[in-house]
Amino acid sequence: MKPKAGTNGGDMEKSLPLERVVELYRIPKRTIRTLVREGLLEIEPTPAPSLRPEMVERVRLIVALRRDLGVNMAGVEVILRLRHQLVWARTQRRTAFCESWIDVQE
Repeated sequence: MKPKAGTNGGDMEKSLPLERVVELYRIPKRTIRTLVREGLLEIEPTPAPSLRPEMVERVRLIVALRRDLGVNMAGVEVILRLRHQLVWARTQRRTAFCESWIDVQE
């Protein structure tokens, strides 16, 4: 799901206030609270609650999975976990590659 026209959906560099995220993705605050309670999102503990860019991206993904693809919450959890594992594995592979490349250069 794309944010409303006139917003900068993919080019965020700093935390977004929770109110703005709710407005962008047209979701109730209670949904955000549920996602936090279930461990799927983390809110920045600031006077005005906000979400870091990676959490905003996670909200976007959850909304797309639920609304556009009809995935239930159990499926969303599995997809997010697998996505996290894939990113972690890629990072490990890059790290191993870089370390072996450095060894060859020395």
